[in-house]
Amino acid sequence: MKKLMIVAAAAALFAGCQKEAERFGYKGADLQDDDKMFFTTGPGVTNWVPARVLSVCEAYPVSAEETALVAAAGVITPSESFEKVPDGYAKSVEEPWFVTWTKEAENFGRKGVNGFISHFNEDKKVWETSETYFSSYHKDEASALAALADLRKTVGEKFSPKRFHDFDRCWVAEYLRLRVMCLVGQKGDGTWSCMLDIQDKNRPGCGQWEPVPAQEERLAEYTYRKAFAAWKEAKKRTLDENHAVVEKLREKRGVPLFGEGARAFESEDGRLATLATGVFAADATSDRAAIWGERVKAVEEATGVKISDEPAVQELPSGYVVWGAGASDEIYEVRIDVAFPPPAAAGEEAAEGEGAPETEPASGEWRALCFERLQPGFALPPRPQPPKFDR
Repeated sequence: MKKLMIVAAAAALFAGCQKEAERFGYKGADLQDDDKMFFTTGPGVTNWVPARVLSVCEAYPVSAEETALVAAAGVITPSESFEKVPDGYAKSVEEPWFVTWTKEAENFGRKGVNGFISHFNEDKKVWETSETYFSSYHKDEASALAALADLRKTVGEKFSPKRFHDFDRCWVAEYLRLRVMCLVGQKGDGTWSCMLDIQDKNRPGCGQWEPVPAQEERLAEYTYRKAFAAWKEAKKRTLDENHAVVEKLREKRGVPLFGEGARAFESEDGRLATLATGVFAADATSDRAAIWGERVKAVEEATGVKISDEPAVQELPSGYVVWGAGASDEIYEVRIDVAFPPPAAAGEEAAEGEGAPETEPASGEWRALCFERLQPGFALPPRPQPPKFDR
């Protein structure tokens, strides 16, 4: 009975959390209060809250209280993008990926600094932002904690958060759209700060700040992706122009190439290529040299390339025997392979009489590959190499 009472109490507690999310106005996946997320305010300090407090899936409208709080804090609208940084701000910290902008300000009756984190999007030519903040500075911890408590009182009385989540030297005011956090910390010079940090829970903007090594990796990956995209364009342009020259030479020589059923594709080294395949009837008595000569002649007529070398012979574990050879001229490199089926086992006799199983006749396969050669004056650009990190 005691166990059942504990289970019932836990269910009631969960239902209460569910009702709280619904009462606040959350929808969809944001109603799952059992999903938890954490934020840190210092080494080894982990503060857990319902996931909806820090991030939401639904795009809730910004309420009048949230808009008023942003104005009172003197900050820019978080996650907005700007072609030009708002007047009054100057670069405070410039890092590999992020740039922090600040300006002196006075909000909530205290002097301090307004700031925001940004990243310049080179493709869109805009400054993307994410979290934005107002910080006041104090000579000792007690003064900073007093500012923390005073801000909590002001926010609670004037800007109607859904609820507060309180932690050591920190609180979070919960709204549907904005994540509003205030925390106290000590600076490197020994003074203390009280920072009110505001972020859009639905729009990541330029993303959360990361340590410099992570930013360096992010920048290197971005630079590589951009170089790779440029390389693909340059390679395609070269191959298209080379193909036009090859086609003129082919038409001039009257070379038909392969007909219907052939497939054009891009080879591993980037060159344009054509593949033709087929099958032929064969058994243990087939004249392999004659079949090989027939296929070689067809490839020579299709490509104009003479294949004079004797074929290399390879025996496969399956019993098939493959004859292959390659050759080239000024415009094409070709490769032909003919696979002959294994001969019947020695002494094997065909089944006769009624009820004997029907057997498929043996067949061989052939494949012809034709690669366009790069013509004089054409060269493929070197492929950029992905960055390497010490992890």
